[in-house]
Amino acid sequence: MRNDGLFAPGRADGRARLYILGSECLKAIYTAFTTGVFLTGFLLNAGMDQVQIGLVTSLPLAAGILYPLSPLLLEKFRRRKAVLGTARLLYHGLVILCVTLLPGRVPQSSLLWWMAAALLLGNGCNILVASGFPAWHIGFLPEEIRGRFFAISGIVNSVFTAAAAFGASMLADAAKASDRQLYWMGVIRLAAFGMALAELVLLLLPKEPEYPKSSVKGIRLLTLPFGNRKFCLTMIPVFAWMMVSTMTLYSANTYLLKEVEASYVFISILQAMNIVTTAIVMPFWHRLLLRTSWLQAFQKVFLMFALYPFLHMLITKNTYLWLLPVTMLVYQAILAGGTLYFNNMAYLFTPKEDRTAYLSWYLMLVSAGSLCGQGLSTLLLKLWPENWAFRNIHIAPAQRILLVQCVLSLGFGIWFGRVLLGKLEKA
Repeated sequence: MRNDGLFAPGRADGRARLYILGSECLKAIYTAFTTGVFLTGFLLNAGMDQVQIGLVTSLPLAAGILYPLSPLLLEKFRRRKAVLGTARLLYHGLVILCVTLLPGRVPQSSLLWWMAAALLLGNGCNILVASGFPAWHIGFLPEEIRGRFFAISGIVNSVFTAAAAFGASMLADAAKASDRQLYWMGVIRLAAFGMALAELVLLLLPKEPEYPKSSVKGIRLLTLPFGNRKFCLTMIPVFAWMMVSTMTLYSANTYLLKEVEASYVFISILQAMNIVTTAIVMPFWHRLLLRTSWLQAFQKVFLMFALYPFLHMLITKNTYLWLLPVTMLVYQAILAGGTLYFNNMAYLFTPKEDRTAYLSWYLMLVSAGSLCGQGLSTLLLKLWPENWAFRNIHIAPAQRILLVQCVLSLGFGIWFGRVLLGKLEKA
C-alpha cells in the first residue's frame, strides 16, 4: 500500500488528507477515553448497575431519528463551516464535559436521567449536522485512493487508540487502589475533552468547497434515497453490522470488570495488540477487496465475526488469562476488515449532487443499528437478570447475550451471501 502523494503537504488535497487523518487519530484517542471499558468503569463507579448502564448508553441513540432532517438544514448553506463547528462544540460539551461533571452534583436517584438527557441533547446537536463533515471531506478522497486511505488510517488509528487506552488504564488501576477511581476517571474524560477540541480544529482546516445544489428541495429531499434501489439494499448490511458489532459493547465489558475481575491494565495491554494485529491483517483485507468487491468482502466479515462472541462467552475467572488474549486477537483481526469495508458503504451508490441527503439516511441507520443492538442487549439483561446454574457451571447474563450475538452474526452472514448479494448484482 504505497502512499506517495497521498499526504503530500505541498498540495492542498494532500494537506487536507493529513488534517482528516489527524482528526481521526484524535477521535480514536478521545473515543478510547470516553467509550467502551472506560465509560463502563466510569458509570459503575458513579453508582449504576448493568441495566442502567445499558439504558444510559442506548437511549441517546434514539436521537438518530433526527438524521434525515440534517439535509434540510445543511442545504440552506453554501458555506457550512461555522454551523458545523458550533454544533460539534456543543456535542463535545454535553457528551464529554457535562457527563463528566454530573456525578456528585446531582441526586443519585436522578443521575441516570440527567446523563441520558445530556447525551440525548448532545447527540441531537451533532446529528443535525452530522452528514456535513463527511460530505465535505469525501471530496478529498476520490474512489481510486479511498481504499488505500482507509487502510492506512485504520493502522494509524490503532496505534493511537492502543496508546491512549493503555495510559488511561494504568491511571484507572492506580485510582482503583487509592479508592478515588471516579475522580481519576473524570480526569481522563477531561483530557478527552481537550483532545476533542483539537480534533474540531483539524476538521475545520481543509478548504471548504462550494457544495453542488441539489435539484430536489423540501420533503422530496428527505425521500430521495428511497428511489435508489442499490443504495437501499446496501444499507441493510450497514444496519446489521452496527447492530451485531455493538450489541455487547458495554455488557461484555461489565462482565470482564465485575464477573471476571480483569484489570484495566490487562484489558488495555490486550487492546494494544490492535497495533500489530491491524498492521499484519490490513494488507490481507485490502488484497481480498482487490480480488472481490466491497460487498463480497464485507459479507465474509460477518461470517468470521461470529467467532468473537463465541470465544468471549467461554471466558471465566479460570480461563481469562489465556482465552481473553486469543479472543481479543480474533476480534481485532476481524474488526480491521469490518471497519475497512464498512467505511465505504455510504459512498458505493451515492450521487455527488445529493450526497448530504444520502449520508443523513446512512447515519440514521448507523445510529438505529447501534440502538437496536444495545437496546436488545439491555432488554435481555432485564429479562435474564440472574445467572443460570448447571451443576457447578454458572452462566452469566452477558454470556448468554454473547451467544445471541454469535448466532445473529452467523445467520446474517449466510443470508447476505445467499440472498442479498444476488439482489445487489441484479439491481
